[in-house]
Amino acid sequence: MPKHPKSPSSVKYKARVGYEGEYYLVQKFISAGEGFYAVRTPGSGTGKMAKPDIIATDDGELLAIEVKSTRKKYVMLNKDQVSRLLEFCRRFTVKCPKCGFEIKPKPILAVRFLNRGWRFIEIPEDWRGPIIVRDAEASPRFLQSSPSRTGVEVEDSSPRKKDLK
Repeated sequence: MPKHPKSPSSVKYKARVGYEGEYYLVQKFISAGEGFYAVRTPGSGTGKMAKPDIIATDDGELLAIEVKSTRKKYVMLNKDQVSRLLEFCRRFTVKCPKCGFEIKPKPILAVRFLNRGWRFIEIPEDWRGPIIVRDAEASPRFLQSSPSRTGVEVEDSSPRKKDLK
């Protein structure tokens, strides 16, 4: 692996932190065994093409994962990033040639709070607007929680308020 850039405020340092988060998550999927696998899609944040950072299978489920890494107490996925991830999930459809059953990837936001852990959010298909995910240590109140995805606050700043399920 290449050396880390020296300045934490540099663009190269931020890109490196993002790459390492994606790489770590891909390795976790690959090492999980049969039924789990993942690949990075380099350049996912560039250009107009809608594509996630990682495409993965999670014990037979297809996932489209947008990864964010931060040292801050929160991370934000803007409205455009959310809509691009959801567009990818609508368009990336796998169809069984025998029965015609269609499989679409689940849109997942994976947030890596450096030195504090990960948070995973499934984004509903009808979500509109930006998403803010706060580290559990940063905020005592929670708008979204489920048994597998606790400790996350999600805020929708659009006129339509809706909690993630």
